[in-house]
Amino acid sequence: MKKIYIVHISLICVAFLLIFSCKKKDYILGGTTEAQVYKNTLTYDVLKGNPLYDTLIMLIDSAGIEAQVNQMNSTFFAPSDYSIYNYLESRTLADQLVNPYAQFGLDSLIYYVKNNINGTKDSLLMYFVDQPLPFTVLSSDGVAYPTALSGDTAVVSYEYTKNTNLGYNSIVSSVPQVVYYTQLWYHYSVSPSTPADSITAQIGARTLCVTSGIATQNGYLNALDNSHVLFFYGTKQ
Repeated sequence: MKKIYIVHISLICVAFLLIFSCKKKDYILGGTTEAQVYKNTLTYDVLKGNPLYDTLIMLIDSAGIEAQVNQMNSTFFAPSDYSIYNYLESRTLADQLVNPYAQFGLDSLIYYVKNNINGTKDSLLMYFVDQPLPFTVLSSDGVAYPTALSGDTAVVSYEYTKNTNLGYNSIVSSVPQVVYYTQLWYHYSVSPSTPADSITAQIGARTLCVTSGIATQNGYLNALDNSHVLFFYGTKQ
């Protein structure tokens, strides 16, 4: 059985069966646990049961894409509520360059999503890959997959790491692996000589999955790091 590696060692919260809450650095699961715990639960319900995704659920409901989240044989890379607030902060700062009194809050984002203003509803689809992605089909070099957003591509990689903050230490019997989700801004040919970890900020934006390989009733679920910014806003160079 594959195990799930969690980052931020100093903030690890141990859980054996249930989703839980442990302050700001909460993730769907904590510690090392079986990836099959939620195999009888739809992806939407897994997210809805965790306070860390309350705001994400609001956006999913506003966009009317619950069916997309629960699509059979799909994989969802879930941005946390912190990713959404990171976006709101960045969007407000950008708007204030034009109007110093501008504020772009959650109510504004929900309105934009409901009405698909500037393609915000469509942009949520960049977090979906329309096929199951268990660890067994992933590679350390990475593979480029079309996302559910028309014309969009992301690279999913299952990379070895010797970063001690990502679970490695000298006494482990094997080098741990972590999943990265990389949004591509431009075409990039992934290969052993040009692996995913060589993608520069000019080509794409890499985001660590702090929890990965969660099997749900309809597919797979991965939790993006809290530092991620929704829509990868402001990361394109």
